[in-house]
Amino acid sequence: QPKALQGKVAIVTGASRGIGKGIAVVLAREGAAVVVAARTEQPGPLPGTIHETAQAITAGGGPALAVRCDVTQEHDVQALVRQTLEHFGRVDLLVNNAGGSSSFESVERYPLHRFDRVVALNIRGTFLCSQAVLPAMLAQRSGVIVNISSDSGSEFAFPNDTVYGMAKAAIERFGRGLADEVKRHNISVFSLLPGKVKTEGALAIHPPDFDWAGWVEPEDVGPAVVRLAQQGPGACTMPVVSIEELIPHRSKEGLR
Repeated sequence: QPKALQGKVAIVTGASRGIGKGIAVVLAREGAAVVVAARTEQPGPLPGTIHETAQAITAGGGPALAVRCDVTQEHDVQALVRQTLEHFGRVDLLVNNAGGSSSFESVERYPLHRFDRVVALNIRGTFLCSQAVLPAMLAQRSGVIVNISSDSGSEFAFPNDTVYGMAKAAIERFGRGLADEVKRHNISVFSLLPGKVKTEGALAIHPPDFDWAGWVEPEDVGPAVVRLAQQGPGACTMPVVSIEELIPHRSKEGLR
């Protein structure tokens, strides 16, 4: 039985750990060749590198390419897409997962340099990566872009998430606009709300006795991205969608 994404090529940013790694592994499991992109090549305070993610994919029999990329830097992003095309010949799916925030403080106390970093990582990075893959997708007359957003983009998800939420709201508005621009070229753009995910970062900031009820594992987000990648050309009828809408009965075993 053919796999859902057999023959497809996917780029996943922020894929050294967490949601990005979980998505990359699931995409590969469904037959995609995966380009694993992130800044982390060597182990740091948090576990995970792009090479470890790529090795996990190849160990499962899938093709993978690890590319160091800072999504806030245009030359890095251009090199990422160039290497993808040189290695695999096409790009069918871009998952803009790189993002986040290292500071959750009130606006009154928010350091400007951290504000600039949140804007660069979330908004600039999503823009640069999307812009970079468009020439290939336009030439193919097909493609899917999935932007990983957050409930913070539309509501108060947790205390002092104002700046982070602003960035995610901007990503969702960008996705809506881009979807309208490219739908005539059979390209779809979605913003995915993954909910509460038990990432390495989340584990690092919560106490050992934290109640993880209602949280999902990073790989649980992958099947939702697979569903979006399987949408018909240009079929962006839900520009912002939650994981629950796509996978009502999600499980570690995958789609059901």
